[in-house]
Amino acid sequence: MLAVAGVLDRHILDAIHETLADDAPFIDGGYSARGGARSVKHNEQLAPDSAPSRAIAGMIEQRLRAHPVVQAYARPRHFARIQVSRHRAGMGYGLHVDDARIDGVRTDLSFTCFLSTPEDYQGGALCVQEHGGERSIKLAAGDCLLYPASTLHRVEPVSDGERLVAVGWIASEVRDAEERAILYALDQALASLHDGVAREQLALTLHHIRGQLQRRWMDP
Repeated sequence: MLAVAGVLDRHILDAIHETLADDAPFIDGGYSARGGARSVKHNEQLAPDSAPSRAIAGMIEQRLRAHPVVQAYARPRHFARIQVSRHRAGMGYGLHVDDARIDGVRTDLSFTCFLSTPEDYQGGALCVQEHGGERSIKLAAGDCLLYPASTLHRVEPVSDGERLVAVGWIASEVRDAEERAILYALDQALASLHDGVAREQLALTLHHIRGQLQRRWMDP
């Protein structure tokens, strides 16, 4: 899981909110839920075939593909879908896991790009299950969280205000999550050669990468 700051800059955020201001057609979000998720999903989504939805999805995909950290971490081959989700007072999304395939595309990573500032709404945190427990996340407008699509997660009910996010799914060029993590660590190590990172820190990163590879390749 990785939080990436400033994926959507002020110009893009303004363009997205301007697009949403013109009576954008939001519909019941339950239409896209399957199985048990349908009973715990209480939100609204921008109608997927509408002009505003296509415009916003295009803007966000372009920014995600252009962002070097997103590229290094996710290595996206295809975007399954990008949709705008809205939660108003009383709306939330119970614990669920995303589908393994959406619109015919394998989902390796999920992402949430925050379009509202944390001050715009009360409640509404994205809660992600980790090995050590549940992590509650509310990022600044323009920040994006990437996490494995197999992760159990939920959205706390909004008690006041309006929560706007863009959510989507990525099929990566590297299917295996551990292999993606190793490549991301290597990219960080290479970048540190140009950033003047201390020799000790670089050595620690390389030792960590070697340990990951040993665990994958060595016999018991």
